[in-house]
Amino acid sequence: MDSDLCRELALKGKIVLLTNIDQGVGPATALAMVRRGASLAVTMSGDRVEPPIIRELRAAGATVALFRVPARLDWSAAAHLLRSVTAKFERLDIVIANSQLRIHWQVDDVAQDEDAIDEQFHVNVLATISLIRAVVRFMGEGGRIIAIGASIADRVGTPGLADFAASQAAIAAYCRGIAHDLGGRGITVNVVQLGAMDVDQLGAADDLIMTERNANVLKRLGRAEDAAEAIVFLAGPGASFITGSVLDVDGGYNA
Repeated sequence: MDSDLCRELALKGKIVLLTNIDQGVGPATALAMVRRGASLAVTMSGDRVEPPIIRELRAAGATVALFRVPARLDWSAAAHLLRSVTAKFERLDIVIANSQLRIHWQVDDVAQDEDAIDEQFHVNVLATISLIRAVVRFMGEGGRIIAIGASIADRVGTPGLADFAASQAAIAAYCRGIAHDLGGRGITVNVVQLGAMDVDQLGAADDLIMTERNANVLKRLGRAEDAAEAIVFLAGPGASFITGSVLDVDGGYNA
């Protein structure tokens, strides 16, 4: 079979759960998954307007089911989501945890919004952990779990983003740990850490994005498609021996 065709059909028949399709690299990731033949279960919070990408995918003949979830996803809501997804699709092969809330506060800022900081940690860490804990009760042998993070959490500190970086580092550490727990079931767990991207940064200031762009080796913003292709790779057969890893898609920001 032609190698290009093999790549295009790499996820044919796979059931993918992608959270927060309307945020960040969600639309590009959904499109990349569908192009490889996957069927999609996607989520978004209940108060958001359905994004155009869902209509576009369905119009193109893709199988896409939308599930509404609370913005503050907890264990109960995550378990309900997984029961609903598996009731519709009968199984689950790949999960992409796309959950990032980015708030900029200096640690010594007396006007710091403590509720916002708590919300950031809940969305970025607790919601992702709740999702994955629910997922592993429904996922079969050989599944894939991919969490989306930010490379700013790695080796380079940034003023005003210590709390955000801590939340991202927590997910990387968590995924490395559960890779050991799930290895016996053939389930791989990896993190894709993104640099400055040309998509909505969920509250990040434009000047901060430009600072991150100028700090990377390639001196450009990442495209959503750059992230999507990395995610597809980790979801596909070519990454079957990769687990507990962090893949930086950041233009060399951490080089």
